[in-house]
Amino acid sequence: MSTPAGRSIALVAAATAAAAALVACGGGSRSSTDTVTVEGDVPIAYVMRSSQVRMAPTNGAPTAPGGDLMVRERSSPSAREHNITRRITQGQGDVSDPEVSYDGKKIVFSLRCPRTNTATIDGQPACTGRWNIWEYDMSEGGLTGGRLRRITHSDQDDDVDPVYLPAGRGFVFSSNRQTKSRLDQALGRSYYALDEYERERVFHLHTMKADGSDIQQITFNQSHDRNPVVRPNGDILFSRWEHLGDRNRFAIFRVKPDGTDMFVLYGAHSPGNSFLHPRDMDPRGPYAGFLATTLMPLQGTDEGGALVFVDAANYSEYNTPANNTVPAQGGQRQVTAQELNQERGLSLYGRVTTPYPLWDGTDRVLLAYRPCEVTRRGEVVPCSTLTRAEIERLSDRERPLEQMQADELQDDVPPNYAIYMFDPAKQTWRIVAAPPPGYMYTDPIALQPRPEPHAADPTNVDPALAAQGLALIEVRSVYDTDGLGRMGEMMLTDADRPPGCTRAIALRAPTEPTDTRAQVADLVRIKDPADPAYHCAPARFVRATKAIPPPSGATGVREAIGETDFEQQQILGYAPIEPDGSFKLLVPADIPLALAVLDAQGRAFQTHANWIQVRPGERRTCDGCHSPRRGGALNSGAMVDTMPAALRPALAGAHQPGETMASTRTRLDPDVLNLLADLSYTDVWADTSRPGITARPSIEVRYTGNADAQDDLATPVPVNGVINYPEHIQPLWERDRGSNTCVSCHNENARLDLRGTLGGSGRLVSYDELLIGDPLLDASGAPVTRIRDGVPMLERQVPLVNASSSAMNTAGIARKSRLTEILWGQQLLAGNAARTAYPDPPAGAPDHASMLNAAEKRLLAEWMDLGAQYYNDPFHPSSGVRTVTSLSLETFRAQVYPILRNSCIACHQAGLEAGPNFRGNRYVLTGDVEGDFNVTLTMINDTCNAAANPLLARPSNVPHPSGATGQASAVLPPGGTAYAAIANWIATGCRN
Repeated sequence: MSTPAGRSIALVAAATAAAAALVACGGGSRSSTDTVTVEGDVPIAYVMRSSQVRMAPTNGAPTAPGGDLMVRERSSPSAREHNITRRITQGQGDVSDPEVSYDGKKIVFSLRCPRTNTATIDGQPACTGRWNIWEYDMSEGGLTGGRLRRITHSDQDDDVDPVYLPAGRGFVFSSNRQTKSRLDQALGRSYYALDEYERERVFHLHTMKADGSDIQQITFNQSHDRNPVVRPNGDILFSRWEHLGDRNRFAIFRVKPDGTDMFVLYGAHSPGNSFLHPRDMDPRGPYAGFLATTLMPLQGTDEGGALVFVDAANYSEYNTPANNTVPAQGGQRQVTAQELNQERGLSLYGRVTTPYPLWDGTDRVLLAYRPCEVTRRGEVVPCSTLTRAEIERLSDRERPLEQMQADELQDDVPPNYAIYMFDPAKQTWRIVAAPPPGYMYTDPIALQPRPEPHAADPTNVDPALAAQGLALIEVRSVYDTDGLGRMGEMMLTDADRPPGCTRAIALRAPTEPTDTRAQVADLVRIKDPADPAYHCAPARFVRATKAIPPPSGATGVREAIGETDFEQQQILGYAPIEPDGSFKLLVPADIPLALAVLDAQGRAFQTHANWIQVRPGERRTCDGCHSPRRGGALNSGAMVDTMPAALRPALAGAHQPGETMASTRTRLDPDVLNLLADLSYTDVWADTSRPGITARPSIEVRYTGNADAQDDLATPVPVNGVINYPEHIQPLWERDRGSNTCVSCHNENARLDLRGTLGGSGRLVSYDELLIGDPLLDASGAPVTRIRDGVPMLERQVPLVNASSSAMNTAGIARKSRLTEILWGQQLLAGNAARTAYPDPPAGAPDHASMLNAAEKRLLAEWMDLGAQYYNDPFHPSSGVRTVTSLSLETFRAQVYPILRNSCIACHQAGLEAGPNFRGNRYVLTGDVEGDFNVTLTMINDTCNAAANPLLARPSNVPHPSGATGQASAVLPPGGTAYAAIANWIATGCRN
């Protein structure tokens, strides 16, 4: 690896060992013998926090008593250290996320302290019991004589991660206020939303004026948006938790201060899981355009990982360069000679968190670092004392859980981060401040002036659209794809190619000289009705869906969602895709929105595995679907302005330079911008008056009111785009089709049981049959097992409905599910394993491809593509979701949480693989008690029958988890004290 200037980057192993030794000394400024100095000393600030804080990317605002804001007169261990907030916190509060003003004279930060504290501010009680934004102003009193003020005052919400906006425009911060989204969250209801683990109220980005007024929500996500900072160009850089389906990671995003033009900047498809704490390197130095960030897993590392420099100026992903003059790979690199572990598990050379690049021409980075330490027989020892065999043992996640827990070696030392100055060019690590025992130092910032970024101008918005709460989205061509081909030929099969089409998407060499792709879609041919490519192109519709976030304080949510990685969703409507692959449509603003490109049967080519947003009145244009984030749009220049002669003159003649077909059509007929309730496509482009020119076939599929009444639904019709399996899908299996029903054959005597009776999970038997694969057997007929994170688990066959997303298989759920192949009579993308497990119906069986009519197939494809949820409406009276207010958090903290911590948390961690028999391990415990309380509520369905709830029923039975092998006793045996404690807590909610 090399720096931009070609210098070698190498971290000397001895320097790492020396750093670890310095951290182990502890004591911070109390040490009188340490005289190490750092060239270019500056005053710094950082936070002291208890080592008991359970930090993880998934935790929006974890806390433990003992935190304070510290300032240090110089970035040297011999400099004096001052506690700025002690009189407010009184040893019982917590502080996080300091940020310095551009003139270096103010610090904005987050502070939380209990209402029982006696401290006051401006004559009022200082503490609200929640995280508030505070500021320390050193303009007049200097480093130690500054003035504190509290900026936000909520006793109901948490405000964290504050950052100064340029030009005195106030602050951007992350908050679970959900100022706008909670007022109309989903299905016309007002409530606070939980993240996609159903753990915490979601943290979104908000802005406010300098005095704390005019708080505006600017991002709309289903999970947390964290770590905002302002870039040199005035954009806001932040880490976004993308957790749609089995995509579960933090990528780096950027957005304008008004929330417009939000897009991923880096990391959606790059090595590693969670990019946190991103900041720009010095824009005037050799690393201009680079970001310093930490890279880590979702849990298990106390929010520490590897120090990574990202070349955001030249790469949008690790292997996606801006143009062909840049190497094919090289978007990210660890800049320490000894690699730090960016995944879960032992990191022999320690972990880094909260890097802060200096903008002083040195390219040094202030950061918090912790050494690698473990406990051996209860004593803390450095990892340098471990033998190779011990290292391999601690790194082995395939050991049985009992062996892990009984091992004398444990990777369980509380974090003791200390502040260091790291020089990537010289590979030097210099201690700046080490914490006292039981504490850690994190979030260092330099108290020095920085060039003030440009004040980014707001995006021009359409006031008429804004007044309606709408925005406009245009995609110039869905065939403008990146090198991964996620809307390309790899997503297609012979079933997608009409007769005479050897390819579905015509290709040509790119015309842009710096294009990194070998071939691109030939849009001129694809949009020419005289060319066979016109009839081969597969994209027909786009489907818009809206998230239905899980409500805070509700029980039973996870069981209502079912055996899927997807949260609940609502279909907003459909729009046609024009021959050149363009579409243009109006969508609701300020919601988590997903778009999917569909085939002629209404099945998504790919699961859209991230949420997008548009602000009111915003007009958003994308080059393509998963198109390269650099260079010009494919559908531009001569390609977009070529109007083939076989197009209808009335439309081709109305085309204006630079317009896509969707732009031309919607300009002439604005009604086409509105989302349609049904799949409706008519070819308006082909000039069929010309010899040999034929139009693409029309498509019209409605739930009811079809041209042929035989194609209508005879079962309940979904309302407002919400599909619930018991209400809408189960009736398809029970519908009388003349001589029989699906259940006539598929009952308790058949391999596939589609009966509508309740099974052991509390859901309909048919649902679990479709979503959970049968056990995989070896050649002797015995079940195949594999140890997953310490637990022996049954390996299972692919289920009939494969409810995974792009992380495992990029195809849309319907197109990769074997159920679709059987009921449509087409070979799509289910794969050979699924076809072996579920072969075609035998000779003499009814023709399954003709069993369902057009509306029924549409409904089934919609249900699968949304994620195959059990219920998509958490407020449906039969969903089992209830709001319970009498289950006490304090009782949970004192009596229930210790049991979960000792018996459950080792397996129930974010991102741990659990296998298809328990989707994605969705009951996630992180050690943050409030979040663990919320997610535990999702495992409770009936407070008046404690034993029936999944929280007790599952771990009190053998095996647990379902599919585990070799278990002799239950995790929580009925009649035991732990079982009774949880049961008694559940029963306290029965009066609700």
